[in-house]
Amino acid sequence: MNGADWIVVGGGSAGCVVASRLANAADPQLGRIVLIEPPSTLAPPVDRERPANWLKLLGSSEDWNLGTSENAALAKRVLRWPRGRGLGGSSRINAMIWFPPTSSDLQNLIDASGNAWSLSELQQELENLTELVRPEQPTWQSESADRFLEAVSSSHHGTAWPYLRLNRSGRRWNPAELLTPALTNDRIEIQRATVNRLVHQGDRVIGVEIWNEYGTNQVLANKGVILCAGAIATPGILMRSGIGNREQLQQHNIDVRIESDQVGQGLQDHLIMPVVFQVKSKPFPSQPSVRDIARWQTMGTGPLTSNLAECGGLFLDDSVQLHVTPTHYLTYPTPTDHAFMTIGVNASQPLSAGILELQSKDPRVPLLIHPNYLGHGSDRETTIRGIRLARQLVTETSLSKWIVSEKLPGKKRHSDEDLGRAISRYTQTLYHPAGTLQFGASQSCVVSPGFAIRGLQQAWIVDASVLPGLTHGNPNATIMLLALQAAKKIIEQTT
Repeated sequence: MNGADWIVVGGGSAGCVVASRLANAADPQLGRIVLIEPPSTLAPPVDRERPANWLKLLGSSEDWNLGTSENAALAKRVLRWPRGRGLGGSSRINAMIWFPPTSSDLQNLIDASGNAWSLSELQQELENLTELVRPEQPTWQSESADRFLEAVSSSHHGTAWPYLRLNRSGRRWNPAELLTPALTNDRIEIQRATVNRLVHQGDRVIGVEIWNEYGTNQVLANKGVILCAGAIATPGILMRSGIGNREQLQQHNIDVRIESDQVGQGLQDHLIMPVVFQVKSKPFPSQPSVRDIARWQTMGTGPLTSNLAECGGLFLDDSVQLHVTPTHYLTYPTPTDHAFMTIGVNASQPLSAGILELQSKDPRVPLLIHPNYLGHGSDRETTIRGIRLARQLVTETSLSKWIVSEKLPGKKRHSDEDLGRAISRYTQTLYHPAGTLQFGASQSCVVSPGFAIRGLQQAWIVDASVLPGLTHGNPNATIMLLALQAAKKIIEQTT
């Protein structure tokens, strides 16, 4: 297929924002956009629409359901890595948390740009983004969240708040909805296919090679290609296009176009340790009652609007993020006769970094994921401090009268060694892979502050892969902010 002006690869949060901004720009000369997203099938509507059902989307037909290699520091466990499949990307299956970048996060972006960006322009784009996606205040909150927020309201260790959510009237929402106006007026066309590699004409990128049920084909673009396939898939496209580590590419008989050891490096993720308490309350429902369903359907409120991770915040000089759920983090939604509250602990700025490794030149074969969790000793130490803080918040506040007992790590685990073993055994991914193609002012960075791929013309990247480091909190808002920034820079560069 020919005739597109722009190709956007990947219909996740970044891709939807970029495509909608290009399609809705005032300049009509920007032209038509083809957005390419692999085919997918829908999970049951009840799970797609009810916020409290989001865990059922993990492992569903809307999840790529990737997996890591064995993690030496996690008792050799293999972790499942949910990645959203379909328009909206991982926002289709996530916990809907809206966590805007902190002032420190914004400064990190400015520093990575070599001060090519300003604080005022990022703040303005964040305002624009917030107006665009309209995150929603929770319409219902569990007793766990109420009690935790009250208990820590005067804490000198940090601040917590009810998370805003990407919902509409208590129902799930994702950025794919931003495409609707442009789809209606034919400014955007959706093509369901898997992108293999970039198509070049000299140093100019003129399109992409795709694979679908009809075989291999090319989609060409007059003005350029914007890769938004995510922190895992985008590096894979570059590698198959001959951009990456020379030895690895040659191992798979891929001609080296641009040699760069940075492609697929710098992989980071937030790792969460659940601290679980049995509490004096009614269990959070694993199956909704008729009353709960009626409240949700008619008023958009009640337990079905809960995203489970209802509140949280930053503590210990912003080094630790705490999340609170009204459930046993590791067993819900398995029915139980007891009520639980989990305080999830994660190091907000981990120093451990892993790599992605090409397994095949076939685009249907996923990359090997080596997260190197806890490879840097400070990440374990920070998590241990977070566990001790969670215990302190429970024992030294009004929560103490409501707690029955600590179930995990368990009251017998006190030493750093004991807590370290619990971390190895029980921590889980928070689904925040990032940093595998970090942008920066340095010529060694694959991506420039203008989001261009160095060494190529008419090719850009914006998604979680370009983050120069993990955000302090959930990264989805920052990724969409980068997408708005990228759309603006690309329009400036091409008009």
